[in-house]
Amino acid sequence: MPGPQIVVIDDEVEVRQLWVDTLRRAGYAVEGFALGGEALARLPELRPDLILLDMIMPEMDGYEFLARLRANPDSARVPLLIVSGLGEFLSGAIDERGAATMGVAAILAKPVDLPALVERVRLIVGPPRR
Repeated sequence: MPGPQIVVIDDEVEVRQLWVDTLRRAGYAVEGFALGGEALARLPELRPDLILLDMIMPEMDGYEFLARLRANPDSARVPLLIVSGLGEFLSGAIDERGAATMGVAAILAKPVDLPALVERVRLIVGPPRR
């Protein structure tokens, strides 16, 4: 039985595929998307336990994605792991209380250490079911 279900949203093909492959090898069920709109359309079907979100993307940036995600009662409680090139700037802009209010479980700066990514995911959603 696969799980937990993770959704990865990043417009950079190589980065997205690296994260998807890494998390799948760790035993998680993962779906990757290049655009936030595509991911939002599939969330009801996927029912993710965690969303990895890049903040700087075309068409719909991470901030707009987050606003739309939280406006939908069905997805309002899904925790987020933000992985962004904004790094320290983003961490400074979102204080601990604000992060909790927005459902941000953690923020990692790009480039992300892959073992650290897997460990952070494990801390948020638990170990994969094998």
